[in-house]
Amino acid sequence: MAWFMYFINNILGQAVFIIGLVVIVGMIAQKKKWHQILPSAIKTMIGFTMINVGGQTLGMALLPLQPMFSRIFGMEMLSTDIGAAQAESLVDIGSEMALIFAFGFMTNLLLARFTRFKYVHLSAHVSFFYAGLIAALLKFNTSLSFVPLVAIGSIILGLYMTLSCAYVAPLMKPVKGGEGFTLAHSSSVGLLIAAGIGRFFGNKEHDLEELQIPKQFNFLREMTIALTLVMTLLFLVVGLFAGPGWVSENVSNGQDIVVFSILRGVEFGVWITVVITGVRMMLSEIIPAFHGIANKIIPNSIPGLDIPLLFPNYPTSVIVGFLMSLFAGLVGMVVLGAINFPIVVFPALIPTFFTGAVTAIMGNAHGGRRGALLGSFVNGLILIFGQAFLLGMVGSYAPIMRILSETDYAFYGPILGWFLQMIGV
Repeated sequence: MAWFMYFINNILGQAVFIIGLVVIVGMIAQKKKWHQILPSAIKTMIGFTMINVGGQTLGMALLPLQPMFSRIFGMEMLSTDIGAAQAESLVDIGSEMALIFAFGFMTNLLLARFTRFKYVHLSAHVSFFYAGLIAALLKFNTSLSFVPLVAIGSIILGLYMTLSCAYVAPLMKPVKGGEGFTLAHSSSVGLLIAAGIGRFFGNKEHDLEELQIPKQFNFLREMTIALTLVMTLLFLVVGLFAGPGWVSENVSNGQDIVVFSILRGVEFGVWITVVITGVRMMLSEIIPAFHGIANKIIPNSIPGLDIPLLFPNYPTSVIVGFLMSLFAGLVGMVVLGAINFPIVVFPALIPTFFTGAVTAIMGNAHGGRRGALLGSFVNGLILIFGQAFLLGMVGSYAPIMRILSETDYAFYGPILGWFLQMIGV
């Protein structure tokens, strides 16, 4: 058992190894030579790591905003230490989470091989935390013993990994740069809703990315420049409302608010550049390699990949989606405060950025500007209200859910929790 847990936590739990293994297996199936396989696997793993590290650091760069918003709205300042929150969250469910993650992935592979749902979920970091959500809901809302809890949790996770990729796949047709893969991310229900809103209320002929701006501001169409300026301005404005002196003393380690804002904006620009570079490197290798798996091992299968792959083609949607989801989250927070909701909830900034960005992309692809705006706004409401309902159901998993609760957690989590409580397992 010890070696199996080691394999899960140190090999299978590292998404970069899964990505590298996919390339190796796919190219072996295509009868490529070792001197072709090795560099392709290395480039794919480097590209994935650039996306992953860049994405994580982008999220971390947003965290200083949280105490400033807490100050502005007079709320209790909650922890933003992801490492500490994760350690605290895994105390009661660590073994269940790891096993659900491993067997859930195997269930996904079996479903892809033997059913008509030919989708292989390759975002291991996404399914790992979702395994924790399932483990927590089963542990704290049922009286199941260890073995049936892991068995039921693995089936739920495998179904989620497969079906979420499946219902997102048809939505990818009008998305620029979305050829050859589906999305494997815990924003899937937000994507479904954003696409529906876009189709019903929007007009995809009015593309947000083709918004007319004065010629001298064309440089804003470059994502690195635009995000750097927007984030600098966001930090500066929020810092002014929070109080420059207070920010200098409590957030910026003594830095002047202007200097602090510029540095945060530049940091954001650096890491989005890393993400974009990684996207190009990874896609050029993994899609051709996956053809070997699709042709030989899991016929007609389609890889499910992470959402930053779409960011390079939608710079405006990324910015607009984040800001709209953040605005919706703040509106929802005020509403929860006005009705004296028993759990204090603050918009989780990391998922707000990523899910806001991708729901705007999907809304724009299916309904233009209106689809992007409405889709990401609704996403922000789901994040804040769903998190409020969810936190009371997940016991010791709550600290990490306050920081990383994405759209699927906030939507499906309370539904599963209510269902378990209703049937009284």
